[in-house]
Amino acid sequence: MSQEKENQFQIEFVGASTDKVMCDGGDGDLGHPAVYFKIKKEQEVVCNYCNKKFIKKN
Repeated sequence: MSQEKENQFQIEFVGASTDKVMCDGGDGDLGHPAVYFKIKKEQEVVCNYCNKKFIKKN
């Protein structure tokens, strides 16, 4: 399974007090450029490179 397909199903839960998340695709040089997302008002955000989903715990 390719890295892109594998990441479509990755979900990371973050703490309720988290207001910013970073995604770099993981796997060192095989990842993607680091991107940051605000998760302050939204309950979840999805990385536009690898589709990894970050969900805020309540």
